[in-house]
Amino acid sequence: MSSRGRVFFLALLVFAVLLSPGHAEQADSSPGRPRALLIGCDHFLSQEDTWPAADNNVRLLAETLQHDIRRYTLIRVQSSQISTVDAFEQAVLEAFSNAEENDVSLLYISTHGVFDERRGNANAALLLSDGQHEEALTAQALQDILDSIPGTKMLILDFCNSGAFIGKGLSGGASAILFSGPEYKVLCSAGGSEASWYWQADGESAATSGASYFANVLADALGNQGDYAADANLDGAITLTELYDFMLDNYAASTAQVYPQQDPEFVLFAYDPQAPQNIRKAVTDIVFEDTVLNGSESSVSFSFTVQRQTTLYYQIVYHKDGTWQFADAQQFRDNEQSDGTTLPGRKARTLSLSALAADQYGYAMIQLITVQNGIPHLEGARLLCVQPSEGDVHLSVVTTPSFMPAIGQELCILVQHDVPCGLTVSVRDADGGLVTRLCYDTASRPQQLSPAASTFYWNGLTRQNTPAPDGVYTVEVSAVIGGVRYTAESLPFSLNSPLNPPVS
Repeated sequence: MSSRGRVFFLALLVFAVLLSPGHAEQADSSPGRPRALLIGCDHFLSQEDTWPAADNNVRLLAETLQHDIRRYTLIRVQSSQISTVDAFEQAVLEAFSNAEENDVSLLYISTHGVFDERRGNANAALLLSDGQHEEALTAQALQDILDSIPGTKMLILDFCNSGAFIGKGLSGGASAILFSGPEYKVLCSAGGSEASWYWQADGESAATSGASYFANVLADALGNQGDYAADANLDGAITLTELYDFMLDNYAASTAQVYPQQDPEFVLFAYDPQAPQNIRKAVTDIVFEDTVLNGSESSVSFSFTVQRQTTLYYQIVYHKDGTWQFADAQQFRDNEQSDGTTLPGRKARTLSLSALAADQYGYAMIQLITVQNGIPHLEGARLLCVQPSEGDVHLSVVTTPSFMPAIGQELCILVQHDVPCGLTVSVRDADGGLVTRLCYDTASRPQQLSPAASTFYWNGLTRQNTPAPDGVYTVEVSAVIGGVRYTAESLPFSLNSPLNPPVS
C-alpha cells in the first residue's frame, strides 16, 4: 500500500510520500558506455499527485549523470508520459536497444509504489500514470522486461515499498527472489515495508521546487553539488557499495536497500579526482559526535562547514506510532547573524531532543536545510537512535533455512528487538568460529516491520572476502543496554553450492 504524509517547514516545506520525472536527452552511438532511462510520474488516478517532485527528480538525476566522465551514450527522460506497461516496455527497448554484454543500462523510476505483503513481493508494483491513464507494473513483470536487455542492468527505484522488488526490508522475508545474479544491480529508496518521502516548497516557488529526499541525497552523493560526497576513498570512482553506505548515513527518512549487499567493484559514477571541484553546496562535511544515544541524553552535538553565507534551518522530526511525525517537527533557525544568516566557516552546534516518548527512547531525524532564493535545499540528515538506559531488549534472530550465494542469493537475517538499540551481528561456523561480522554496534532503524525488527543480509563471503565453504552456520546477535549485554542465536542454516543443493 502507498503511504501518505504531509508537513510544513516554516511555511516553506511540505513533506509527503515520494515519487519522480524530468526532460533532457543526449545521445551518440558509441558502444561500451553507459546509457540511462529516467522515468517519473507525478499525476495519478488512484493516488495523490506529487507534481513537481517527480519531474524534478528525473531532471536532477539527468543533470548529475551528464557529469560522469565515461560519457553516457544516452540519457533519456520520460516525465509523466508513460501510463501503460506496453508503453514502458517500448521505452525500455528503445532506450537500451544497442546494449551489449559489456554495457551498463541504468533505469531510474520515481513514482508511487503499491504493496500488499500478503500477496508476496513478486506482486509488489509501481504505478505508471500520466494523470489520464494508469497501470501497475509488478516486480515480476519488470524483471521479465529487463531480462531481455544484454549486459548489466542498474536499477534505481525511488518509491514507497521499493525494497520489496528485491525482497528486502520485509517482515516475513521474500516469497520470490528477483533481480539476482551478476547482471543486476539495484538501489531502492526504502525497505519493502517502508514509505518514501518527498519535500515540496509552498508559495511562489512551489511550481519549480521539490523532490524526493532520496533523489536529493543521491544527486549530492554523486557530485551534483560538486563534492562527490560518496567517494569514500577519493579515487574518482563511486562504487555501488560506497553509494549505499553514504545513503545509509545521510538519508534518514527511510532505509535504503541494495542488491548485491556488497559490490565494491561496480562503478556507478566516475569523475576526475584531480580536476578542481566547484562546490555548490552551502553546507558540507556534516559530522555528528554520536548517533546512538541513551535515554539519559537529551541533546546531540554535531559540526559542519558553511561554504558561503546562507540561511540555515535545523529540523528535528520524531518517529512515533509507526511513522515520521513531520507535522509536529521542531524547527530552529541558525541565527548566527542579526539578519538571520550564517557566515562561512566550520561550525559546532548542539540541539536538544525534547519531544521523545515519555519513556525517553525512540528515533529522531535531524535535517539541515538551507533556503536560497526562496527555494529550500536539504543539505544533509542523520538518524538518531535513542536507546533506553536499562531493560531487556528481548532479542531474537531468524534466518532463511538455506541459500546459494554462487547464484546470487543472499541470506536474509531478521533481528527482532523491542526497543531501539545498537546491534552487533556475526556469522559463525558449525564450530562456533567467527566467519564474518556484518555490523558492530550499529544503530537500529525504524524499518516499519511488525513486530519491530532490523534486517541484515549476508552474501556468503568471509572476513577475508573469500567464499565461505558449503556447510552449516548460525547467526549471533548482541546488544548492550544499560551496561548489560543481551545475545541471541539463530537456528542453524545451510550454505550450499548449486552442485550441492539442500535436501528438503
